[in-house]
Amino acid sequence: MTSARLLAAALSLVLVFAWSQASAQDNQRRNKKYVATRAIKVDQQTGTVRLPTPQETQDLVDSLIEMTNRSTDGLQVTTLANGIKAVNIDGRFQSVMLARPSEDGTWEMKCVATFEEATEFLGLVEDKTQQ
Repeated sequence: MTSARLLAAALSLVLVFAWSQASAQDNQRRNKKYVATRAIKVDQQTGTVRLPTPQETQDLVDSLIEMTNRSTDGLQVTTLANGIKAVNIDGRFQSVMLARPSEDGTWEMKCVATFEEATEFLGLVEDKTQQ
């Protein structure tokens, strides 16, 4: 086996291991509860900024898990007519634009690529009382 093939095989193993860890992390996150530490929800009736309810927080966490998905689980490799291998990433491996209200009425925005970046920006932390 040539050194280029060995290198490609080793790289493939590293990527598969890293991506399988991403899937396991998503499953762990789904089993945890999070709480909001900052007011990030604009009340539809009053226009005031408030903490999200526990259900709104859970819905947000579920959405963030999906939007920051880095898992390869279920993705299929397709060989095109010209021999090139292609994978439909099914909406995964993308960056997410987030916005949060500021005290002065403006909005702060940040582009994130990971669940950890998203929860830090939005002020969501694991609820240790649920363990």
